[in-house]
Amino acid sequence: MEKKREVTAKTLLCYGCGDIFGGGSFLIISTLFIFFLTNVVHLSPALAGAVVFAGKAWDAVSDPLFGIISDRTKSRFGRRRVYFIAGVIPVAVSYFLLWLTVRFDSAALTFLYYFVTYVVFCTVSTMVMVPYNSIVTEMTGDYKARTRLSGAKMAFSQASGLIAGVVPGYIVNNLYKDNQSTGFMLVGLIFGIFYAIPWIFVFLGTWEDKSLYASNESKSLGESFKELRTLFSNRTYRIHIGMYILAYSAMDLLSASFIYFVTYYLGRSGIYTLCLGSMMVMQLACLPVYFTLANKIGKGRTYLIGACITTVALIGAVLLSPDSPTWLMAALSACIGIGFSPIVSMPWAMLPESSDVDELMHGEQRTGAVSGTFTLLRKLVQACVLWVFGLILTGIGFDQNSAVQAASTVTGLRLVFSLLPILCLVPAVIVSSRYPVTPETFRVVREEIDRVRSGGKPSEASDDVKKVCSSLTGHPYGE
Repeated sequence: MEKKREVTAKTLLCYGCGDIFGGGSFLIISTLFIFFLTNVVHLSPALAGAVVFAGKAWDAVSDPLFGIISDRTKSRFGRRRVYFIAGVIPVAVSYFLLWLTVRFDSAALTFLYYFVTYVVFCTVSTMVMVPYNSIVTEMTGDYKARTRLSGAKMAFSQASGLIAGVVPGYIVNNLYKDNQSTGFMLVGLIFGIFYAIPWIFVFLGTWEDKSLYASNESKSLGESFKELRTLFSNRTYRIHIGMYILAYSAMDLLSASFIYFVTYYLGRSGIYTLCLGSMMVMQLACLPVYFTLANKIGKGRTYLIGACITTVALIGAVLLSPDSPTWLMAALSACIGIGFSPIVSMPWAMLPESSDVDELMHGEQRTGAVSGTFTLLRKLVQACVLWVFGLILTGIGFDQNSAVQAASTVTGLRLVFSLLPILCLVPAVIVSSRYPVTPETFRVVREEIDRVRSGGKPSEASDDVKKVCSSLTGHPYGE
């Protein structure tokens, strides 16, 4: 029997660095892309939001489809790893093109350019991120090892988020404040390269244990695509997705409105980097604490703690005024970061658990499909939030050609920043309290999967195992 490879410190570094791309690229888009399109390219807020939203029509097909394709890929590098090396150059080029200032006489042509480049970027993101999110399930079946891998992934993700939250804003608002078009072009060039290089190390430092996955070749690609709807019959996955959508909606709303809030409501654009940096530093610093806690009490309960902390911190942000001291703004930003740390990291750490429960229900492993659907939802959430945010900017009278906004617009920006994320987090607290996977129930699931893979039948499981499996799947197990 082939000896199982162990998850070492080197493995954690090589695997984790892949989310430098996932954690940083989307944060820059959340915080600056609408601002770039309105204030530099001079698209209307509605068209700027529509760029991101319209680009997701393709993702609705490509993400889950690519998950199925990656499940079936055959190469000497495996079915996931081959895409890491293939994505290096496309990642760099697609991100650079996104931040070039391109203006045509027709607003429709300008919109078309950014729509096409955004579709290309999203396609490249799908190509690397779907296999990346899938491969943990196929590297190890150990709960703690998976949690360590997810922890390394999120550490790199949030470190990248810290860089993404500080450096682009500094380049655009400080170094090139008089020529923001050049500043954004440099952001695209520098970060395109920065996000491409780690995929080489991910390719070299990961593996696929074939004993942890099974082929689904008995079904055609079309049949597999049609069966994607069955993913949502999984109770664990439905709760998981609910937690994910609510957390990232809150994060995207806050991220998109942050620069408008400090620029137009607080009237201090210079503190943008300080406040966002404080948030990201604390988000990263708290990760080891939360992942240690997750191994003891479960990821769902850890998420719940973070959602409560973030809600309280945002209530405090409602009380901020243009006269508030800078230290108070930085402190509140840090508290928001402490709360956001688990609610943005735990959903990704839960992904292998949803894959395992899906296999328990349907008798086949669809890790790529689960990951593809999850990646799609991340993009759709961001697209919808940014589109709605663009519509809100239009609705409150934001003028992209004016440095001074009307009083009603400023008030609207304050409410968007502070209250809308809270409206997402309150139901997130309720949903997360129902997440059924804990270290104990995970152990039962893994043992049952191994038993069934060895030829056992679900109907032969003990009553206690059936009870646990039924609570996770939402359906009677073994009948």
